[in-house]
Amino acid sequence: MLMSVSYGPDSIKKTQITVVNKKPFVDDYETIERKGVGHPDTIADALAAKISLEYSKYTLNHCDDLILHHQVDKVMVIGGKTEVSFGKGRFIEPIKIIVAGRASNSYQGKKIPVDDIVKSAVKGYFGILFPMLKFSKDYIVLNNLTSYAGPGTIASSKGAIANMFTPKNNREVRGYERLVANDTSYCIAYSPYSKLEFAVLEIEKFLNSRNTKQKYPWLGSDIKIMAFRNQNIVSITSCIPQIAKYVKSLDAYKQNLDQIGKTIYKKFSYYLPKYKVSISLNTKDDYEKMNVYLTVTGSSLSGDIGVTGRGNRSNGIITSNRPMSMEGTNGKNPRYYSGFVYAVLTKNLSNEIFKKTGKENVVEIVSQNGGLLSEPWKVRIITKADKNTVLNVVENGLKNINFITDDFIKGKLVNY
Repeated sequence: MLMSVSYGPDSIKKTQITVVNKKPFVDDYETIERKGVGHPDTIADALAAKISLEYSKYTLNHCDDLILHHQVDKVMVIGGKTEVSFGKGRFIEPIKIIVAGRASNSYQGKKIPVDDIVKSAVKGYFGILFPMLKFSKDYIVLNNLTSYAGPGTIASSKGAIANMFTPKNNREVRGYERLVANDTSYCIAYSPYSKLEFAVLEIEKFLNSRNTKQKYPWLGSDIKIMAFRNQNIVSITSCIPQIAKYVKSLDAYKQNLDQIGKTIYKKFSYYLPKYKVSISLNTKDDYEKMNVYLTVTGSSLSGDIGVTGRGNRSNGIITSNRPMSMEGTNGKNPRYYSGFVYAVLTKNLSNEIFKKTGKENVVEIVSQNGGLLSEPWKVRIITKADKNTVLNVVENGLKNINFITDDFIKGKLVNY
């Protein structure tokens, strides 16, 4: 039987849902950042998610249809040393991908090939994003995952927590003995996107799309967009990397930047017809000193460093005047880690409330360590929407919370 110590009137266990009847947003100004798919922080987030996904699939297939305990939410990508000039570029020292966290290494006495899973996931993702790189030559994987018991486990502990990393049967797998939140955390989401948020996301997606890359093979993937709006005046500053192999001279570099700048300006003007838009690109460039954003891969993985949790929030952007959680969601166990499950759930609930009511809203969920995942400690919704409709959406979402894990396994969820 679970025991806890509680004092005061707020010690009841039932989920408390609060609906605050007010407009949730300020509309006069906003600052928005989007780190593109080739940004080192975004890469670290993606690798954490991919490793967790491949590990989960493996244990589902080999361990009685169970996702074994793991957390791979501490990935670091350390850029290598490069030699770059117009028309060519190469790595002199490789990129280092450090994978840290914990993972179960056996089930019923049978070893789980954790290292193979980690390296296969990294190679698969890098093979798509950076096909010009070779594993072990241009990038290496340092697997620092452990299987050490954490706090809450003592010598006389029993049940799933005692054999978390080496379960001997299906009753000893954490997250199945009892589906409880692993930690105290809070997650928050809102809907809908503002016009500028939507534009930033769509334009980065367009720039990094397959069609755009085919049209502009020199265009790198580490595209960062920073957007600033004051009333109806929008200022955009963006970093656009070029791949050295396809850029033969400084004049070609300038022409490429001018060409893509006009395309970006046209796109923002299309999405924001009622705003005054101005755009600046590659403001760090110094043509006289030949300091230009020319790279081997189209990413700043020459010396720069990326870390899981430092990139885009779970809705794909980083914002100044919108509510957001600093929770790093990627790589967390997709079955019972509240920082992952509730990040997805808040987003789903917020989108569903907007879909049903047309009202903007903010949804916040706070967990208690060890509380039932389907019964979070606190839920708060800020909206002018009909309260009964909101409560119905929340209750249905909590009732169907297991589908979040299923969607992750199917590859439907992207939180970076």
